[in-house]
Amino acid sequence: MTRRRSASVLVAISIALTLIAAPGSATASRGSAARPDIWIKLCGLSTGCTIDPLPHPWLGDGIYNATGWHQKIAVRMDDGEDVRFWLTLQNDAEQDDTFVVEGCRGTHRFQIIAVKVGFLKRPNWRPLDITKGFKNGTATFTFPPASEGKRVPLTLAMIAPTTAEGVTYRCPITIRSQSDPSVSDTVIAIMTTY
Repeated sequence: MTRRRSASVLVAISIALTLIAAPGSATASRGSAARPDIWIKLCGLSTGCTIDPLPHPWLGDGIYNATGWHQKIAVRMDDGEDVRFWLTLQNDAEQDDTFVVEGCRGTHRFQIIAVKVGFLKRPNWRPLDITKGFKNGTATFTFPPASEGKRVPLTLAMIAPTTAEGVTYRCPITIRSQSDPSVSDTVIAIMTTY
């Protein structure tokens, strides 16, 4: 009798878990199906990423949050030096979506040189320039479902034309789902002069 009761309880638990996890169930459909994913990597300092050159690890793959937690890269740079960060945008949802890129605007001490589509080590006028849309939060990219293999690569190039030492600038970069604007993912590039 105890075995029958244990088996009945296990079957009931198994059915309940299946219903909770089943696509289209009430619990599964309550949350958003949108899943923007942005990653960040340091290319390096100076033209050609020659100072502190590659390889560097990617941060943010499969980490989703709007705070940049576990998705930050910090670099120390000499005044007058430039730095390049590589970004990857990807749709991890099972539906197509358009993502809005909301970047930082820079300051007089940390200026954005350009934001271009592609992984670039040097200035190049050929790739699509999205600097204005990046700064204004209006750059958009449309992705098919589960877009692994269909990623958008970006290069963020910045310069520190300042003589002030020990100044830090945080550049948060957020991608937000247009299908559910409450869902976003953020990485942060942190630069400090020495």
